[in-house]
Amino acid sequence: MKKTDIIETEAGRLQGYIDNNILVFKGIPYVEPPIGELRLNAPILKKSWDGVLEALKFGPEVPQPITAITPEPYPKQDEANSLILNIWTPGVDAEKRPVMVWIHGGSFLYGSGSRINPINLTRRGNVVLVTINYRLGAFANLVLPNVPGNIDLLDQIAALKWIRRNIEFFGGDPENITIFGESAGGQSVCILMAMPKAKGLFHRVIAQSGRAMPQGYKLSDRKTVTKWLLEELNLKPDELEKLRKLPTEKIVDASYKIQQKANSKGIYLAFGPYVDSKNLPEHPLKAIKKGFAKGIDLIIGTNLEEWKFWHFINPNFKELEAKALPKLIKSALRYLGEDENMVEFVINSYKESREENNLSSKPQDIIDAFITDSRFHIPAIKFAEFHSNYQKNTYMYLFSWESTFQGGKFGAMHALDIAFVFNRFWDKDYGIIPKKSKDTEILSAKMMDVWTSFARKGDPNHKNIPTWPQYDNKRRATIVFDNNIQIWEDPLKKEREMWYDMKIWSQF
Repeated sequence: MKKTDIIETEAGRLQGYIDNNILVFKGIPYVEPPIGELRLNAPILKKSWDGVLEALKFGPEVPQPITAITPEPYPKQDEANSLILNIWTPGVDAEKRPVMVWIHGGSFLYGSGSRINPINLTRRGNVVLVTINYRLGAFANLVLPNVPGNIDLLDQIAALKWIRRNIEFFGGDPENITIFGESAGGQSVCILMAMPKAKGLFHRVIAQSGRAMPQGYKLSDRKTVTKWLLEELNLKPDELEKLRKLPTEKIVDASYKIQQKANSKGIYLAFGPYVDSKNLPEHPLKAIKKGFAKGIDLIIGTNLEEWKFWHFINPNFKELEAKALPKLIKSALRYLGEDENMVEFVINSYKESREENNLSSKPQDIIDAFITDSRFHIPAIKFAEFHSNYQKNTYMYLFSWESTFQGGKFGAMHALDIAFVFNRFWDKDYGIIPKKSKDTEILSAKMMDVWTSFARKGDPNHKNIPTWPQYDNKRRATIVFDNNIQIWEDPLKKEREMWYDMKIWSQF
């Protein structure tokens, strides 16, 4: 291993290593250990360390449950030393490259910044790439006396503050920072746009499967989840000190049980962010509609068949029979607070829309499309719509490349786009990571150029894609990422118009 020179930063001295001409620095602590009094408390930026930090390997992951999609061998977890960040850079010089900060997904309960290798994106785009860890599950979002709300987002803000202060030492430009993420990471970057404490810490946003759901961010849901968790741990709301002294593993186990219970009770993202009086004062969509983030350039988009990912991770999944579709749609409408008599109208709208667009109208595909629209696609469109009223550099995409895994039955599922953004493929299909092929390499190169061009200047256009217009509420120009990249105006318009008539959007 060839090491870098020792780097002098505000935080202290550190040394990384060189990987194919890219300088890599791993496991850098950005806050004080979140244990003791700092468990379930706001983060405190890391004080300078003594000596030279050997930044040669990833730090441990934050405490979280182990699932079927956790990498093997299972990563080490350590509550005290897991709030770290990792940096890849082409050079520690005065070039002032664009900085891209990746915020991982995982339902605010899983994931890590160490599960991505961004070296190809770093090299191709000549950018400085940072990945971060942040607290998850019951360590992040409980509603208790003397516990701040949205600790996960406060961690992300602390990481951005550290980056602003130190990234110039790694060849990055602190005045040109793009935050980007997928799923819970995509949702995080959208929420950060609406948080007063995040103002001025970044300049551009790329939200992959990112959005602000109209039915999310309820304080009442988070109170319910907190109550269930305390009951599972045999604690009372005023026993914060006892909670701070419990073994990490006990809280992780309880978090997983409560997440399962929340899912069964219709509470989506059991430990997700919520509106609180201090850190997230109003629903993100309301803030964006008022122009709170008008100075931020934005790319936002979703995958065509997001919900099929949940079939991929469900070993007991069976395709829906036709007779069950009306019942499921009715149940979904009830959950959303909509008129249950709309079932036939909803089903017919999807059938017509999908047939017009040469998409399958099988019952399973209709319910998948309905949930994809409810939780991802329509909220993302609304976010772009509201933001574009104030910021012309707003762009919308739809990722429709179909996974080849198991004969393509999972389509353009959730998280499939990540491999293309980072150009990380295998020699065979591996779940959400497609096998390397001429098609994947071509599309990946074009998407990497889009992401890094946008990070550099707020404009995603480059010579190898059709001219991508800015989004507006009339034309609704959307780039469709597939083997044949196209610009569509108001794709799946019939579905969007159906959703826009729903009561759930009247609050905005």
